[in-house]
Amino acid sequence: MTQLPRIVLPAEGESVQIGTTTHTTFKAVGGETDNRLGLFEHRMDPGAPGASPHIHKEQLEAFYVLHGTVELHLDGRSFPAKPGTYVNVPENMSHGFRNPYQDQATMLIIFTPAKDREDYFRGLAELYADGNRPTEDELLDLMSRYDQYEVTVDGTVPGWGRH
Repeated sequence: MTQLPRIVLPAEGESVQIGTTTHTTFKAVGGETDNRLGLFEHRMDPGAPGASPHIHKEQLEAFYVLHGTVELHLDGRSFPAKPGTYVNVPENMSHGFRNPYQDQATMLIIFTPAKDREDYFRGLAELYADGNRPTEDELLDLMSRYDQYEVTVDGTVPGWGRH
């Protein structure tokens, strides 16, 4: 069992920059919680394309909006999520998020189990580093290694993009 006591104060925790619009700070990772919980603070600038609709086959994901408004997509429905909104996403349910609004938005992303989930975000940061634009194959390969699978809703989801 690998559960470590830890205090993470504001502005602390390993963080990654994903493209030019998204910053993620790891507050709790699977290696510290016996893979039971991952907790990430996810900050998106105005216009951040976020994550297009996808599913996870082996993990639950949840979102809690701290400030700003995030457009969330859940099971074919998109809606504005204001501060205080909590969304629980069971395994195999399509979901995504973005910030098409004019203000910065921050939300908590929770994963359980959380085995190596931070490595997916590190991989995204690497793929988008220095202004790079990864290929679709590079993104799909990264996703498949971390239990993330793209879905299409009615063929396309207009306006949904990638980091």
